[in-house]
Amino acid sequence: MNKTIFYFLFILFSINLNAQVRAFAGASYYRHTDFQESGYLEVASGVDVKVYKFFKPEASVSYYFGRLEDYNKLDQEGNIISISQANASAINFGFTPKICLSWGEFGAGDAVLQILPRYNISRIEAQQNYTLINQSNPAQSKTQNNIVTEWQHSLGIGLGLDIMLSDKNYNSLAINLYYTGVDMGEALTDVKKSNTHYDSTTLGLGMNYYFGFKKK
Repeated sequence: MNKTIFYFLFILFSINLNAQVRAFAGASYYRHTDFQESGYLEVASGVDVKVYKFFKPEASVSYYFGRLEDYNKLDQEGNIISISQANASAINFGFTPKICLSWGEFGAGDAVLQILPRYNISRIEAQQNYTLINQSNPAQSKTQNNIVTEWQHSLGIGLGLDIMLSDKNYNSLAINLYYTGVDMGEALTDVKKSNTHYDSTTLGLGMNYYFGFKKK
């Protein structure tokens, strides 16, 4: 797996050494009601490479994280007999062969429509803290910590607008609607040993800020 990631990243950064390169940083929020605050987050950084005016592939590293709603099991009298807390995270290496539907150079305020298919390689980790309440002496309740990790390959797709911010350089702000293929649900299902099957693939809304070079 480590060799796969090395070759994957080597190809990404060797696409065109003479091409125009921009760094970017961004964040996305994915709506999902199984998680606290009804969703989870992704923060990302990477580069895009202008191979052609309509083709600007991206390489990125991102971090997903979120926590499921806590589950308290009650007895017939309404007393809490156990507490389950579970969270998940993922380190993701992504490659996006970004397609830009425009041919011209742009000034401040102009926008480019972009299509964002993405291939992901993810290391996913899920953790659960399970506490069995001692009804006679809660201070002696016992907590068990379980961890599940897995590697995953997936595909996602996005659509967005990249808005130019200056007439002097290629700084821009992209607003994207994205369907992530990174599924932390399998690891959560395994760590909770639950009959409920979790699936975290869902729609999200995000922004990327691109740090561009000066225009000639």
